[in-house]
Amino acid sequence: LDSACAGFYLLVVTWYAVEFVEFWVAGVLYRTRETMTEYDKPPILMSRIKFEKYDKDSSGYIELDELKSVLYDMGMRTSETDILGALLVLDKAKDGRVSYEEFQEWYRGREKRVDALTLTEDSQRVLSQAVAFFKYYDQDMSGEIDREEFRPMYDRLRKEWQAVGNEVGSLDDVLSSFDRNGDEKISLEEFAQWLMDAGCIYVQTAAD
Repeated sequence: LDSACAGFYLLVVTWYAVEFVEFWVAGVLYRTRETMTEYDKPPILMSRIKFEKYDKDSSGYIELDELKSVLYDMGMRTSETDILGALLVLDKAKDGRVSYEEFQEWYRGREKRVDALTLTEDSQRVLSQAVAFFKYYDQDMSGEIDREEFRPMYDRLRKEWQAVGNEVGSLDDVLSSFDRNGDEKISLEEFAQWLMDAGCIYVQTAAD
């Protein structure tokens, strides 16, 4: 019995010791994280801190509207075209948002961060035209084109595609090709990504 009790007490003492050490280490890391400058902190730690700052809704992704803060903090232009261009550059998965892995890959290039998101004049112009075209059909200014708003866009696209000898699918088929997340609406990011994939627009930056 004594040996069993001794073993139990040893287990409890060990558990408390481990908990204390973990608590102490967590405290040190937190204080270090708060007091180190950007250039003192390890790049991986710094990229995580920055990512969490910009991921305002804690979704695990930086969305289009959250990207404005990234550009603003870097002293860059924050027009709708600039923000959309930054998303198209960073979003390697083409899902309309920036994951931590995508953000970290960009953040590693400290000297090229600004250049990597600065659109060339040609890209700025082409993307601005795409944004204007999208807004023309976004009648309720919701930032999305629903099925009814898409119908006149589809009629125009079908006429232009048929004029150059291209086959055109049904309204539902074409809508689905734009609609990556399956909500039967087209967001600005989905529209721009479709145009890029189709070779209709291109995005070049100062780093290219």
